Amino acid sequence: MKFSLVIAVFACTFCLAVSDKVKFKDCGSTAGKIVSVDINPCPKMPCEFKRGTKVGASITFQSSEASTAVKSVVHGILGGIPVPFPLPDSNACNTMSPKCPLATGSQYVYTNQLEVLQSYPSLAVLVKWELIDPNSKDLVCFEIPVRIV
Repeated sequence: MKFSLVIAVFACTFCLAVSDKVKFKDCGSTAGKIVSVDINPCPKMPCEFKRGTKVGASITFQSSEASTAVKSVVHGILGGIPVPFPLPDSNACNTMSPKCPLATGSQYVYTNQLEVLQSYPSLAVLVKWELIDPNSKDLVCFEIPVRIV
């Protein structure tokens, strides 16, 4: 058990060390406050997501409410229309530290990877990433400009 915890802490630390803090637009975080958003790779804006790769995301936030569950949802906004980007696991509690349940006023780090499929067209898109509580309120909502290349 202790060995697993050490590995998890090392992995999270490594991911944060190689990720890039990005400028984001808060799009309605009503039940939490975003501390930082790190995207790997994203050395400059707009972020370039290369087809056939995975993009890592790490979101540090402070919860304004207690919650037993958190769902992660990602969309690409094209011409004002949200198009879903599937995640390998939409249960944000599975990749959050500390784990759920969330406590009011506590800080959390959510990490996940978004697969950029080879079949995606090369285009500019606004990526909207949300962490949603069981009452469909946004704990976290941010948008970043992306170019799929």
